[in-house]
Amino acid sequence: MTPCARLFLVLPLLAAALALGNGASAQPLPPRVQPDGPPWDSGAGFDFDLGKKNLKKTRQSVSGMACNLDARQRRICLIAFDEGAQARYAYIGDKTLAADAEAVVLRNTEEELDAEGAATDGQYFYIAGSHSAKRNDCASNPGSRHVLRFRVDPATGRAARSADGSGTLAGYGDTGRLWALMQAQPGLAAYVGERKCLGAGPPGKAPQLAGRQGVNIEGLAVQGGRLYFGFRGPSLNGVAQVLAVDADALFDAQATRGPQATLARLALGPNRGIRDMVAAKSGFLLLAGPDDSPASQGAGWVVAWWDGQSAEGRVVQPKVLAALDLGGAKLRKCDQEIKPEAMTVLEETPAAYRLLVLSDGLCDGGPLAFTVAR
Repeated sequence: MTPCARLFLVLPLLAAALALGNGASAQPLPPRVQPDGPPWDSGAGFDFDLGKKNLKKTRQSVSGMACNLDARQRRICLIAFDEGAQARYAYIGDKTLAADAEAVVLRNTEEELDAEGAATDGQYFYIAGSHSAKRNDCASNPGSRHVLRFRVDPATGRAARSADGSGTLAGYGDTGRLWALMQAQPGLAAYVGERKCLGAGPPGKAPQLAGRQGVNIEGLAVQGGRLYFGFRGPSLNGVAQVLAVDADALFDAQATRGPQATLARLALGPNRGIRDMVAAKSGFLLLAGPDDSPASQGAGWVVAWWDGQSAEGRVVQPKVLAALDLGGAKLRKCDQEIKPEAMTVLEETPAAYRLLVLSDGLCDGGPLAFTVAR
């Protein structure tokens, strides 16, 4: 055996040993799961007061969803887009996603919010900006450094409006405190700052710059009064991160008790970061996919279950339930590419989760249903 051949045999074993030493454990390959059928019908789709070109781009930019049941037990979801600063609603029916015309203005500004995460606990909706630098040129993007919340109307499942007739969102809060909280975390501090280029490679429009694994929030969940922010980056050695904070304390700078931030390190596999997360009856479901490095785009998407527990300084191994097989999903006329970025639980049984996954790059999210064994 040549020295080169011996090296290729040793390297995977060394990588596995390092993972085990950091607290991760080897798992069998997850089953590949195809969609339950073609993309659901979304009728005429989402509408925005934009030019034809920008409308199509926005319709292809679904990045998060947060779903409630209204008083009639209809499932209604707030849909976030990473273009502009508005959200929309959609009703989930029998293999349909019915877009609603009501506009939800998240921030009254010309700045790009880059909304990437959406969540609800039935009392509030929460929206998180990416807190990241611009992908193409690494420019600082302070407009994305916001976390928002506003009350849910239990009768409609939509955002409650103020009683004064102004139409403003009731219980509205807008905080930029998460930026400083990230800078205070030893595991994140090196990746939070101005012009922290995403991933490990240079940005496309600034090849002279180096990737710096800058922070990039793409997942958001809420459970037990705490917000869980899932990071697409930094993603290092197959490990992604989740920052949990007390929701009320995050929005109240005068609270006697601080946000009580904790950082979890999750082994999701090489070149993967968190693309979305949602609270389940026990723990969280994670949608993981390619991280921010250009070389990672073939990593594929998986669904994993995490019990929400973390151990300081240790890597936690979520249970990977399935690899999403997207090879048979056909693009429609309005679609560009499939990049799963939003997920909700349609049904949870002792045997399986039935999930609805929306994708960036597909018009109106290109809704795909999956059945994933537990």
